[in-house]
Amino acid sequence: MKINQFILSIAIVIIMFGTISATSVLGLWQITSTKIPAIYLSGEASGQYNPADIRGSYSFGEISDLFGIPLKDLGNAFAIENENSFQAFQCKDLESIYASSNTASKSVGTESVEIFVALFKGLPIELNDSIYLPNTAEVILINAGRMTNDQRAFVSSHLVDSEKVSSDNPQLSTSSERSSFIKGKTTFKEVLAIGVKKEDIEAVIKASIPDTSAVIKDFCLKNSLDFTLVKTEIQNLIDKK
Repeated sequence: MKINQFILSIAIVIIMFGTISATSVLGLWQITSTKIPAIYLSGEASGQYNPADIRGSYSFGEISDLFGIPLKDLGNAFAIENENSFQAFQCKDLESIYASSNTASKSVGTESVEIFVALFKGLPIELNDSIYLPNTAEVILINAGRMTNDQRAFVSSHLVDSEKVSSDNPQLSTSSERSSFIKGKTTFKEVLAIGVKKEDIEAVIKASIPDTSAVIKDFCLKNSLDFTLVKTEIQNLIDKK
C-alpha cells in the first residue's frame, strides 16, 4: 500500500508538535534553560545546591533565591555601587569591576562568589589560594557565623580593597574609613609610632607585645585572635587621638 507523500508529511508535523505539546504540559520539555546548580551527592550537605556550580551568568537575584542569602548581603559583600542593581548584577561583571586588583595570584570574580556563598551557608567548598574577596565581605561572613577557624583565617588573608562602596550605605562607608590604617601587613611598631600607647594595645590583644616589629595580623592568627575585631579596636584607639 502506497502512502501519499503529502499526507505523510502532514502526519509527521502533527506527531512532532503533538509530542512537544504533551511534554510541555507534563513539564518534560523546556524551551528555555533554567539555572539550577548541581547538588551535593554525599555528606551532610547531600541534596543541597552546590555553590561550586555557580556560573558567571548567574545574577545575584538568582543566587539569593537559590541559596537563601539576603540580596543585600550579596550586594554589600562585593561593594556593588547601586542597591537597585543588586537583583540583576551578574557574577561575571565582577572581573571588570575588580580589574585593577586581579592578577595571576589574586582574582576576584565568579569563584569569589562561589566561596562567599559556601562560607555564608556553611557548605563544603575547596578554598583556592588565588581567589580573593573584597574586604567588605569579611564582616558579613563573620556575622553569618558559619565559618570554621581555618576558613576565617583564609578569608582574613585573602582580601582586596573594595573597588566600589555604595554611597547610599553609610554603614559600609564608615567601616571602610575606620579600617583605613590597619592593613594586613601593619606592625605594632607602626601603630606605636603614631602615638598609640603600648599598654592600650596590649589591653586589646590581652597579652604583652613580644616584638613590636611583629605584624598584627600574623600575631592574631598565631594566637587564635579575631583579626577583624582586633584591628577595629586598635583603629578605635587611633581615631581617639
